[in-house]
Amino acid sequence: MRQAFLDCFSGISGDMFLGALVDAGWPEEELISLPKKLGLENTAVEIHETKRKGIKGIQVRVFGSSPHPFRSLRDVEAILEGSDLGPEIIRPSLKVFNLLAHTEAKVHGCLLEEVHFHEIGAADTLVDILGTISGLNYFSVGKIFCSPIPLTRGWINCEHGRLPLPAPASADLLKNVPTYGVDGEWELATPTGCALIKVLTDHFSTFPEMKVEKIGYGVGSGDVLQWPNLFRIWIGEARTSEKRQVVVELKSYIDDMNPEWYEYLIECLFGAGALDVVMCPIYMKKNRPGIEITVLAKPSHEYSLSKILFEESTTSGVRLNRCFRYILPRRNGMVTTNWGNVRAKLITRPDGQSIISPEYEACKKVARRFNIPLGKVYQAVSQISVENFVYEEESAIPQGSSDDG
Repeated sequence: MRQAFLDCFSGISGDMFLGALVDAGWPEEELISLPKKLGLENTAVEIHETKRKGIKGIQVRVFGSSPHPFRSLRDVEAILEGSDLGPEIIRPSLKVFNLLAHTEAKVHGCLLEEVHFHEIGAADTLVDILGTISGLNYFSVGKIFCSPIPLTRGWINCEHGRLPLPAPASADLLKNVPTYGVDGEWELATPTGCALIKVLTDHFSTFPEMKVEKIGYGVGSGDVLQWPNLFRIWIGEARTSEKRQVVVELKSYIDDMNPEWYEYLIECLFGAGALDVVMCPIYMKKNRPGIEITVLAKPSHEYSLSKILFEESTTSGVRLNRCFRYILPRRNGMVTTNWGNVRAKLITRPDGQSIISPEYEACKKVARRFNIPLGKVYQAVSQISVENFVYEEESAIPQGSSDDG
């Protein structure tokens, strides 16, 4: 899957986003023609190459009629719906404008229908938002990661007067977004830029695993003294199809427990959310035979599972190890066999090939019900074409299926 990393080391704005996409390879003519597609008269896009602290990038400027017309959210929606852009561009763009409208209404203490966009309804903001989403669509970006956002203190002049930085709208949009403070008195995060990352970003994180194909630099309007005022976008393919998860390993060594109790212990552990439980025979001090029990779990379950190990076994200590695990993409569902519907999983291998993996409990029920070998059921389920796999959310398991008992 194609993905992008938004490297906001000098903040984020709509025009910087556009410049980075053009620098990465988005055709200039697509951006230049956007005002006409939106029906914006007397509006032009200027694109030129420039440098910040010796690093080359693309600066984008949008020139429109002055003074800017006041537009309501309905006016903006009418412009988008009247354009010849596709739904893959219009839908996310409407989400961004709706978020901006609700934020403005909240910040200024008015009703949504009373919000009249000046800055937000201006031609440059329309081009910033529609252009950004069009550029990402050009590169077929399916997932977006974003770095934390740097913030400064200071003041900015706008239609409402002199406001503190970050601007109130930006501050509200950055709720639940990782941020950090830097020295300076410049606006690093604009409301348009904040709304774009809030709507489009899938994960706020450090650099993701990916095979980088393109890098683009968007130039900010001002020149910051301490660092290059640039926004950088990285675009490429996800390096692996596996999903990485944080898990915990709980481990205990036991040499003095009634072996009949282990079955109940394992039952309790799985019932409390254990992802897996493994037991291995070991030799402990003085050559005493014992059992090493390892429990794999989500971090949120570590306390409850530790409690079960202490209450339901004779161990006096639990070792804890936090680690990562990779799992292949999988979907739950069912397949149709000669014995009815049987639950299974569809697993996608790193090369993109999908395979059907039988579910043990479902196959066991079929084998017992029809008095046939378990291996025969496994073989039948495994050989069914992936095209005939029915995803669990697409169709409820009908009555009389193998999982009804």
